[in-house]
Amino acid sequence: MSVDVRDAAESDLAGCHRCLDDVAREGRWLSRLSAPPIEHYAAFVAGLREANAPQVVAVEREVVGWCDIIPDASPVRAHVGSLGMGLLASHRGKGLGQRLLSLALDRARQRGLERIELSVRHDNAAARALYERLGFQIEGRRRRDWKCDGIYRDSILMALDLGAP
Repeated sequence: MSVDVRDAAESDLAGCHRCLDDVAREGRWLSRLSAPPIEHYAAFVAGLREANAPQVVAVEREVVGWCDIIPDASPVRAHVGSLGMGLLASHRGKGLGQRLLSLALDRARQRGLERIELSVRHDNAAARALYERLGFQIEGRRRRDWKCDGIYRDSILMALDLGAP
């Protein structure tokens, strides 16, 4: 079965929440260990819609991945978006991350965002390679940024200038 990558619809809410929870519970990729309560997640998604923020999904019978870009609320950073994304383990390494991110970046450009920022664990080589392929550049490192089960990890700060050639 093929995977459809498209803009998220209201009907994707429960599937996105389930997917977020599955990825978060892996304890390796996201800065949370589980999804928030569904009511909080629904409020988050409503905020994305109100801000006309990009939110795209990968669907194969159910949501298997997502990518969203949250515009900064500060008036002096209104041109900046913060990237979040994830894919179920069963769907990684198949090019879906690039498809999700490419569509989300297209939507960010259409919305008028000029800069996209993200933070990724230093040891997430696959994600870092994806971001670099799409033009993100490393801008910094937060040392000992994550602590889980007594183990520290650094975060790599990356950004993409959507106005750059």
